[in-house]
Amino acid sequence: MISTVDTHREIPSDVFHIGLVNPLERITPYHGINFANMSTLWQIYEPIYRSTIRGEVEPVLLDYPLRREANGPGGSTVYSAAVQPGHFFSDGTEVTADRIVSSLQKTPSFMNEASVSARDNRVFFTLKRPNANFKFTLGRHDYPIVLEHDNTYLGTGPYMFAANAAPEGFRLIRNPYYKGGVGPREVICTIYPIDQEGGRTKLRDAVRRGDVDFTEDLSREELNSVQSMRKFIDLGFCTAILFFNTERLLFADRRVRWAFAHAIDRKALAGQSYSNALAFAASGLLPPSLGSSPDGLMTNLTRAKELLSEANVKPPADPLMLFVVPVPRPHLPQPCATAEMLVSQFGQLGFQFQIRQARNVAEYYDIGSKGSYDLLLSGWIPDSSDPLDFMEAVLASYRIPLTSTGETAGHNMSRWTNAAVDEALQSQRTQPSENTWKRICDLASKEMPLVPLMYGPRVALVSWRVKKFPRNFSYRPFLSEIEL
Repeated sequence: MISTVDTHREIPSDVFHIGLVNPLERITPYHGINFANMSTLWQIYEPIYRSTIRGEVEPVLLDYPLRREANGPGGSTVYSAAVQPGHFFSDGTEVTADRIVSSLQKTPSFMNEASVSARDNRVFFTLKRPNANFKFTLGRHDYPIVLEHDNTYLGTGPYMFAANAAPEGFRLIRNPYYKGGVGPREVICTIYPIDQEGGRTKLRDAVRRGDVDFTEDLSREELNSVQSMRKFIDLGFCTAILFFNTERLLFADRRVRWAFAHAIDRKALAGQSYSNALAFAASGLLPPSLGSSPDGLMTNLTRAKELLSEANVKPPADPLMLFVVPVPRPHLPQPCATAEMLVSQFGQLGFQFQIRQARNVAEYYDIGSKGSYDLLLSGWIPDSSDPLDFMEAVLASYRIPLTSTGETAGHNMSRWTNAAVDEALQSQRTQPSENTWKRICDLASKEMPLVPLMYGPRVALVSWRVKKFPRNFSYRPFLSEIEL
């Protein structure tokens, strides 16, 4: 059976085409399922729970809610949940408590949160630190349950890799043991590389030709040139962030961090990437999808120079190094262009810079874990609907990356340690209050270890031949829910 979508191409009605711009860097799922192309890999790997757009979680592999057990060693909190029957990895191996425990024990960043054990087909979690919302931890998409078999990593999602998957293009086929709905027979994932100018011309042209059924990799502005597909846009989904490396002597001084922050024109930065700058220029760390945390920062070159004078700081002879994320992100559609504008703005203070973009994800993790930079341009996409997860990921001292394995639970790229912030974050975990939350936001704004630059949207294009596309497609294996 053939379905015609335009005059250029005929597509088998049970084959789905996804357009991507970033190659699939097959990092081990235990260290985060991937830096980019995450929603594609959600079709393969599933966590224990799944976050919902209502700010809750729903069960996937374990029963919900968690059961509170007697306290563990030293009064630590212990939760448990029973394995839901009827779930299988893509080779037919049944999901059991022991296999869930084995997967989580190989996930270093999860083991920083809790230890795990199995008994009577229940999984027991002994928390390393108090966490009243531990359910969100179990719902993180980068803590998938994985079965390692013959040097491959199998998941419980609706799809699995076909043979000979390669970074430049790969196919997904149905997991015959998946418990949920059945989507397209085959999913073809094609990489349309970014051109030398940072544009997505190849992907945009493929979309116009009708060669793509789904993509999230066009920018918000490029969507305006597409007329033949449905558009899904969620504004304020994530935040682009400039991190000061506070382990460097220059940025150990709060006055210097504030001076650099005052030199930044966030509206101009947003205007370079988006036609409506006011809608995207950041006013605080949290993306609007999670709430509001205004920092009160305004561009003020006079005050910036005064602060540098107070700190007795003069531009060094050697240029500072600004390290840049390797691939476009929803919050940084043009990473190098944004970096160049930042350098131009800092030039008004007399500082010189070397811009260095990571060659790939592996180098980004390596340099990030070593702290081998003065400033870092990146950002953060929420892992859950809990705003505290976002703030903790970028501010907590225990979220400073210390290894190059790509552990995604922490992104404190400022390498900032502040006992008052750590204490407030932990207090909010156990006894949430408006006052404690305000203290976290106020401390982050006062100390300025990082500067939120602009908010990024979640955008997607979907072919008109797709029926029943779920509006809440974030963080879920949506392909099993569609019809072609």
